[in-house]
This record gives sequence, structure tokens and C-alpha cells, in this order.
Amino acid sequence: MGRIVEASVLLLSLSYIVNAILGRIGARGTADSLMLILFSLSLLLMSTRARRIILLPIFGSISGFIFEFVGLNYSIPFGSYRYLAFEGLTFRGVPIPVIIAWGIYIYTCYLASLYISPGRMRILTASSLMVLLDMALDPVMVEGGIWVWEAGGEWFGVPLTNYLGWFLASSLSLILYHLAGEEPLEIGSTSYIPYLSSFLPIISMSGVSSWLPSYIALSIALVIPIIRAMR
Repeated sequence: MGRIVEASVLLLSLSYIVNAILGRIGARGTADSLMLILFSLSLLLMSTRARRIILLPIFGSISGFIFEFVGLNYSIPFGSYRYLAFEGLTFRGVPIPVIIAWGIYIYTCYLASLYISPGRMRILTASSLMVLLDMALDPVMVEGGIWVWEAGGEWFGVPLTNYLGWFLASSLSLILYHLAGEEPLEIGSTSYIPYLSSFLPIISMSGVSSWLPSYIALSIALVIPIIRAMR
């Protein structure tokens, strides 16, 4: 792995770590701004080795927006939910920070999948990693009053249909990236580190009713590379 790729992975991991620390001390605006800056720098560096990689978070955000728009207006495929935060920061009713987050998360999960799976299997792997991440994220956001599920759900108040939606939205963005000419990247096991780091901001925000699903999801995420190394 070259130094540029190594620096890119480090910056992406650092973006989550900084976000967790600053968010924990109440500097949420600064935390999110710095995360976006560090992510952008990381993506810029990675694009010097794989030019089309910059398309992936764009596809992730577009796919996320489409699914969120349909979900908010028609309750499919996620289920019936509504946002309680981000007033005034929306596009067609979908919070802009959420649209951006879709792109960042799908990029992070794709990098992790490079270590776990070969070839086209990465579409399924990265989509599954997105679902696992949201198993931690969604209960925390519900407890934090960011959004609410109208009828609750099976996974700590979140409906299982939500995770089907996450899988489908993620798969669409990854398929689009593959069709656009996915370029090979050889990174190694370090490509999984940003994914593990992405759990840190979530756990730092977890509360009484959401810490358990966060740690369950993180525990599964920690086991995956161990199983991969044993193959």
C-alpha cells in the first residue's frame, strides 16, 4: 500500500475519531465540519490512485436521497418515520446532513469490503456492512430525538424493514459505481479501520436505551476481520 493511500485511510479514520471526541464535549457543529473536511481530503488523496472512486460517495448520496424521499413520503421501503431535527436544512424534505452521511458511510463500507470480499461480492458485503452500521446508528438517533419511527420496531424500536431499505439503497449506489467503471484498489487489512472508527461517534452519543444495540453491532464488526484472517 502506497503512502498516499495510507494517508487517505488515516484521514478517514481520524475524521470519525475527531467527530466522536468533539461531539462528546458538545462541539457538534465543529465536529461535523471537521469530519467533512477530513473526509474530503481523504477522498481527494484516494482519487489520485483510483480516479473514479470520487463517484462512489456521490452515488451513495444520490441513492440515499432517493430512498429517503420515497420513504418519507410513502413509507417504503424503510417504514413510517419522520425527522425531528434539521429544520431548515433540507432538500425536498430530506435533511442535507443525512444526504451527505449516506455518501460518507457507503464510501467507508466499500473500503472495508475491499479487505473482506473479492470482486462483485463487495456489493453484498459493503451493503451488509451498511446495515450493521445502522443497527448501531438508528437506535441512537431515535433516543437522541433526531428522528422517530411512528410504530416502533423489532430492533430496539426500529423496524426490520428499515434495514431492508438500507441494504437496497446501498446496493444501488454500489451497482452504479461498478457500472461506472469501478477501479481496483489494493489496500489490505487497514481498509477496515475507518469502518471500525465509524462506530465511535455513534457510541459516544448512545444513551440508556441505545448503548446495547451499539455495542452488539460493534462486536459483530470486530469479529468479521478476525474470521476473514482465519480463512
